[in-house]
Amino acid sequence: MANNSLNPKPKNLSHRPETTRFSDAYIPGMIQRKAYELFEARGRLPGHELDDWLEAEREIKHHFGLE
Repeated sequence: MANNSLNPKPKNLSHRPETTRFSDAYIPGMIQRKAYELFEARGRLPGHELDDWLEAEREIKHHFGLE
C-alpha cells in the first residue's frame, strides 16, 4: 500500500482539465493574432480595432469552450 504522505495531492487545482489550463497561457496571443487576421481581411482599414479584438476573443474562447 502506497504512503500518501509522500505524494500529497496538489492544492488549489482548477476544476478545468489540464489541457485547458495549459492553453490559458496562450489565449491572449491567439486572440491578438486572430484580431490581426480580421484586420487584414478587412483590407487593413483602421477604425475597427475594438470590433476585431472582441470578435477574435469570442472565436478563441468559443474554440476552447471558455465562453
